[in-house]
Amino acid sequence: MAAIELAASSIFSSPPSSSSYLKFPLFPNSIKLQNFNHSLNLSLKSILYPPLPSRKQCTQLHCSAVEVTEPVIVQEEKTEIPQKNNQRRKLFVLNLPWSLTVADIKNIFAECGIVDDVEIIKTKEGKSRGFAFVTMSSGEEAQAAIDKLDSYEVSGRIIRVEFAKRFKKPPGAPPPSTPPQGEARHKLYVSNLAWKVRSTQLREFFSANNNPISARVIFDNASGRAAGYGFVTFDTKEQAEAALSALDGKELMGRPIRLKFSERDADGSENKEEAPTQENLEEP
Repeated sequence: MAAIELAASSIFSSPPSSSSYLKFPLFPNSIKLQNFNHSLNLSLKSILYPPLPSRKQCTQLHCSAVEVTEPVIVQEEKTEIPQKNNQRRKLFVLNLPWSLTVADIKNIFAECGIVDDVEIIKTKEGKSRGFAFVTMSSGEEAQAAIDKLDSYEVSGRIIRVEFAKRFKKPPGAPPPSTPPQGEARHKLYVSNLAWKVRSTQLREFFSANNNPISARVIFDNASGRAAGYGFVTFDTKEQAEAALSALDGKELMGRPIRLKFSERDADGSENKEEAPTQENLEEP
């Protein structure tokens, strides 16, 4: 018992040394302080020296940057506005009743579509010649008009409808030559012509062996059909006689023609107006 008291008195009576202070009372606090310092150092390092991304993260970041910065190309589709086709819209209409007006013709063709324009061919006196140009709004409507109205009966007459052709007079073409006053032309009267013969074909027939000045097929104005006869004019009497001798009785388009010198100069029968076709009309 005395030994225990001696030991206790030695501990509490003597001042504590620095080593005993550090070893016993402050050891737990030291551990806490060290842990705090370690955590603070780690936090500062994470702020000042952030961790480098891994190789996989670098690849992902690089791909993301490329996807973001890659320019987006927007292709604008060019819409082509169909232009109105001016070709194959104009029709040539023949054998029309003379009494028809522009409004009448427009109403007839309006059954096949929109009619843009109607122009009636007229004489110098302003009368209808029974022919017209009709312009439809589209090529499809023009074709529909041909399909429906060609050989269509209008007021007792069979009209014909076809696509118009462009014919222009050659620039600087000289006017038809006229003989000096007092000098007669030498004409042959040609009869028994086939109904389908036209002036150009008649002239070609005579031009094979001769050189006619003109050739005309006469049409009946009332019906619009060929009258079955015509006139061929030569520059000299000798040329007319040679053609008469060589071609009288020869066949033209399956029919033998009959030739004689014209005796109708006085009554002007040869001046009957030939029904116009696209070949002898200039398109307006």
